[in-house]
Amino acid sequence: MREVAIIIAPLFLIIFASAFVQSIKKVGDSWSSVLNSFALNIGLPALIFLALYKSAFNFLEKADLIIANSVFLLGSFVLVYFLGKLLRFGPKLLRTLFICFTFGNFAYLGIPILTQVLGNEILPTAGLIIAVYSFWLFTVGIGFLDYSIQEVKKHVFKNALNNLVRNPLLLAVFFGILASTLGIVIPDILLKSIEMLAVSVTPVVLIIIGLFIGNTKIGSLKEWIPVVAFSILTLLALPAVFFYGVQVFGFAPKYFSASLIEIAMPLAITPFALADKFDLEKKFIARAIVLSTILSAFTIPFWISLL
Repeated sequence: MREVAIIIAPLFLIIFASAFVQSIKKVGDSWSSVLNSFALNIGLPALIFLALYKSAFNFLEKADLIIANSVFLLGSFVLVYFLGKLLRFGPKLLRTLFICFTFGNFAYLGIPILTQVLGNEILPTAGLIIAVYSFWLFTVGIGFLDYSIQEVKKHVFKNALNNLVRNPLLLAVFFGILASTLGIVIPDILLKSIEMLAVSVTPVVLIIIGLFIGNTKIGSLKEWIPVVAFSILTLLALPAVFFYGVQVFGFAPKYFSASLIEIAMPLAITPFALADKFDLEKKFIARAIVLSTILSAFTIPFWISLL
């Protein structure tokens, strides 16, 4: 575990250094906004597209990966919904937990950690996992939020479809697989430009996470109790369910190593951006992002060491 911690330590060093700079210098929200736009719309799509374009992609070979991640994510949605109803959570809290429970930081933090630990050859698999998660999160996940606040329910399907076709990460996966399958040859000058964008994105996304942490108010101790419970569930309990679940079906956990590492990621920033639109618990989300990211510096090496 010590060796794993040393491997991923530089990533968390960038995050916490950025958080420190933000806390004492207050570089401003404009930094986060610009960097986030670049990473989401240009950098990460370039990285995913490039990885898929350079690989010989075969859906049949990845069928187990697609099914396992889909079943896990959909099962998590069902679990949160029924637990929320059983424990009589209010509509606002139920919406918040429904979208946050499985919305890990699988792109911004997941890709840098996977490539640091498993090398660049894991990128096609990581891109596919991101595509699976993005598909279900932006259909079932966002669809549930939309359905729960909309008075006119007939627009829910249309809104979910719009979320999919406008998702840069999903589009990168689609065009990357298409270009690889059809054997499309991209001119060297364009390919080198895409490679430059792909190389630049890792430090950018780590800085974004750090700036967010450094800009979050601490609050009272009482407010952190449910956040601690949430972080333990998502960083330890959920990965444990997947880790032992795949063994029940006869698979070795190492076969799904990329999936397990992605599931062990802390809460992503995206739910915070959705909080106002879908009336979510904004303070809870902000604190959950901060605490789960800090704790993940210790829990992620633990899960990787098991593999």
